[in-house]
Amino acid sequence: MGKIFSKTFPESFNFRSCALEALKISPRFFAFRFPILFLLCMIFTVLEYAFVVLLVFSAIFYAVFQTRLFCALGKVHLGNSIRTPLPSVSILVSARNEEAGISKTLDSLMKQLYKGRWDIWIADDRSTDNTPKILADYAAKFPDRIHVLTITELTPGESAKKNAIAKLVQASAGEILLLTDADCILPPTWIRAMIREFEPGIDFVAGHSAIELPKDRTNWLLNMQAVETMAYRIAGTGALAMGTPITSTGNNLAYRRKFFEEVHGFEGVSKIQSGDDDLLLQKLAREAPWKAHYSVDPEAFVITQGKETFPELWEQRKRWASKTTYYAPKVVVILSLVFLFFTLISLGYILSFFSLPIFFATVFGVLVKLVGDTCVELRGLRIFHQQELFKWFLPVEIVHAPFTVFAVLFGIAGHFKWKG
Repeated sequence: MGKIFSKTFPESFNFRSCALEALKISPRFFAFRFPILFLLCMIFTVLEYAFVVLLVFSAIFYAVFQTRLFCALGKVHLGNSIRTPLPSVSILVSARNEEAGISKTLDSLMKQLYKGRWDIWIADDRSTDNTPKILADYAAKFPDRIHVLTITELTPGESAKKNAIAKLVQASAGEILLLTDADCILPPTWIRAMIREFEPGIDFVAGHSAIELPKDRTNWLLNMQAVETMAYRIAGTGALAMGTPITSTGNNLAYRRKFFEEVHGFEGVSKIQSGDDDLLLQKLAREAPWKAHYSVDPEAFVITQGKETFPELWEQRKRWASKTTYYAPKVVVILSLVFLFFTLISLGYILSFFSLPIFFATVFGVLVKLVGDTCVELRGLRIFHQQELFKWFLPVEIVHAPFTVFAVLFGIAGHFKWKG
């Protein structure tokens, strides 16, 4: 018996195979002579099959969820609100140390074609660079259009951006509030197109923002980032279409002032560093998810800047993930199951070397994710007129699951940096 055991174990390093081989000879003898190892083998077998069952179950859930997203994307439509007179609009921008891009943002905003009343409110949030001077110059040049609100202090623990937006909402007077970031480029049709989405009963409109890609060179990080970001936009669009608001983006967002006041603004989430967009959407998700809509109108698409280095991208993704535990309960359950699926796939990449059942389950999971993501991504890219990004889809798909898992784990743990 000792010879058989010593020969089998070093070669295979497979506890389950070792146990089964020994049990074929003498179950009682093996359990009596090697009780601890026998117990470990049994535990490993149970865990192995538990892993397989969980992976298959979560893969089936993911397939159903992606199927629902795919079908919901077919219901997406352009807004067609016709209202006379046109509603007044206040554009809100929070800026901190944005001297590099704030001028381009303001120049693009000043070219808006909207015929109704509109103005721009910018919060200079404790900037230490040349941002205050740039804003002062623009405010002096366009006194009836641009208004600057200077913030000099921040209560410890409060979210800087939520604090700035809340103060801008109080200072402004527009019926519809449009939000963007200080490094974005807005098309001249932006206000007009976003306002069209406010059909009767709609209080919240999430817009699309595309990452600007260099025309003179190929940047792998920016291109893969554009595809990954596009995947979030597509998921957000489909989720809103099926009545389950999940995500939006703060650099292209609009909501009624009345809605902001009814949900008491950022009350209850003001100390969460990220989520000036999603967490407001989640307040709506708890009460009336049908009041939210996603704009797929190209005239409302915003151009934003991607992260040029991986450390910058990593910090951003961790920050995005940090707010997910504060979503509506239904959304948390959905995202938790997706996270479980991604985690099991990531672990399966490693454990497959030691277990054939885990290998086959992992292959099944990867195929489910690949097919589901491909179908949803293709349909979404057509809706957003960005089919050219699909050539970068496979490289992103390979690293997507483990990258997401680590970003969520670090983000929820609070391990991220922000200029805040």
